Amino acid sequence: MEKIALMPHTNHLLPGGRLEITIIESRFIRMMKDALSEKRQFALCMLNEGTESDPVKNLPAIVTLSKIIDFNQTDGGLINLSIEGIHNVKLSAVYHEYDGLFSGDAVILPNWSPRSIDSSNECLAEKLKRHFAYNQKSKISDDKLKYDDISWVCQRWIEIVPIEVYYKQLLIAQDSPKLTIRFLLKLFQHG
Repeated sequence: MEKIALMPHTNHLLPGGRLEITIIESRFIRMMKDALSEKRQFALCMLNEGTESDPVKNLPAIVTLSKIIDFNQTDGGLINLSIEGIHNVKLSAVYHEYDGLFSGDAVILPNWSPRSIDSSNECLAEKLKRHFAYNQKSKISDDKLKYDDISWVCQRWIEIVPIEVYYKQLLIAQDSPKLTIRFLLKLFQHG
């Protein structure tokens, strides 16, 4: 079991995904420095919109171990991080540190195995391509796009579909993307 830093956030990230976030608080700057110096890893924790006022009550059991890909400081002193999701991990305990940073004991969960897209679910990859083409917030480089892998496609949809974190947690707790595929096909059938 490893003790990791935790960063609650309303943007969601799963293994294989990328996200840009801005940090200003000293606790998260310390988290960033620890991660860059390889003292301690960190995980992004899913929060529902509007729950950041009391995140300890809303931290989910499954969080995403992440790594910093790039960072820069703006003229205004803000720090922009580009991060990538590596593994889902399960928290067994959460701690509140001296400066307000949360940390937790975590066990790595297995990532979903890559699975080929087939004719029954290729529409999910096509819809995701269109979403990324029209959404400038997506910062996944072309070499990281895996539209031929339904596990990767499903994880990107879980990141962006506006459903409660509780339901996202149910989907990612599965040992394969099968339930997520069924959910997404049903969602788009009625959407």
